[in-house]
Amino acid sequence: MYYYFNRKYYKLFLLHLYKIGGGFINQKLIAVILVVIAVVGGALIYAFGIGGSASNSNGTVTITDVAGRTVNVPAQVNKVVGTGCSAREIVYLNASDKIVGIEQTETNSTGGWGNQLPYMIAHPELMSLPIVGDARKTVINYEAIANLKPDVVFAADATQAADIESKTGIPTVVVYTMGVGTTEQMAKYKDSLKIMGKVLGKTERADELVSYINSCEEDLNKRTKDDAASKNTTAYVGGHAYRGSHGITSTNAFYPPFRMVNAKNVASSVSTNDTSIAVQIDKEQLINWNPDVIFIEESSLASVVNDTTKYPEYKDLKAVKNDQVYGLMSYCLYSYNKDILLADAYYVGKVLYPEQFSDVDPEKKADEIFVKFVGKPVYNQMKAVQGGFKKIEI
Repeated sequence: MYYYFNRKYYKLFLLHLYKIGGGFINQKLIAVILVVIAVVGGALIYAFGIGGSASNSNGTVTITDVAGRTVNVPAQVNKVVGTGCSAREIVYLNASDKIVGIEQTETNSTGGWGNQLPYMIAHPELMSLPIVGDARKTVINYEAIANLKPDVVFAADATQAADIESKTGIPTVVVYTMGVGTTEQMAKYKDSLKIMGKVLGKTERADELVSYINSCEEDLNKRTKDDAASKNTTAYVGGHAYRGSHGITSTNAFYPPFRMVNAKNVASSVSTNDTSIAVQIDKEQLINWNPDVIFIEESSLASVVNDTTKYPEYKDLKAVKNDQVYGLMSYCLYSYNKDILLADAYYVGKVLYPEQFSDVDPEKKADEIFVKFVGKPVYNQMKAVQGGFKKIEI
């Protein structure tokens, strides 16, 4: 049946009818047949999901989420809640107007980080929405979600999704919001964006965003891959934020800004079971590595300075003595900000490969990235609360 409702076979079908009718089918009859085919074919496509996402006769669409769960969501989603730090991606997908509730840490109230999160800085109106939980404490307010009556909820894992569905009756889709320190994690994140795009009616936007991420990855790699093999400069990131600020020995063996510019991360040899989170190393290990360049995530700067004050041996590190310590925006701040990640990567590239990035102004590039992800140039606001791209003293 699909043969006759695929547009490219219309002519063959009509020719077949023409021959059967002995050549006497007139143009008006052909026009009527075309209209009938279009109407019936359209109905079949809607009913059976031919050539697209699986659609159901009850006005829902079947989605397979990142956990492999099959979820029936409304074909038209107007109200949504993002738990497990997933509101960020809803904003990335230009669907902030659909959000009806946020998590505590996304506010500017006591304990809130709203003024440090690019997506909330760009959309301050979201901070006044009802609170539905707090991913930092793994708390979900099921009653608040039920009262808001969203069409769909996004969740961080299958267990959380099952709990939300069972306690609210609202379809819940598992998405990926964690780190992208490996190529597999980045691929999972891009797939997750596309799943969210289907749910939110933002498939074109999801494709656009994935294409932009791809172009940045390709650009960063192209600029650095040839020199990276011969360049012996070693790099280290300290004060890597994860569930709050940490000292200089908090780092990441799979730090995405380093990976994207082929930097020689001295911590890459650290064994860890979770490539997303920060790892804590011994003070002696950092001194033994003695990296050429140190980057500090600035939300942890006070903790890092406290370390170097307490242990003056840090002052003998090569990077410290040679004034090669630089500030980065914290990429893991209430989960992982992929816009900050890309902005940091361009600044790391500028520091490690100045010639290859001679045409890049890191601050302007950061704003280009923020505009693409959250719709507004918010680098100056981020700079005000964290410090921005610059040399720092520790």
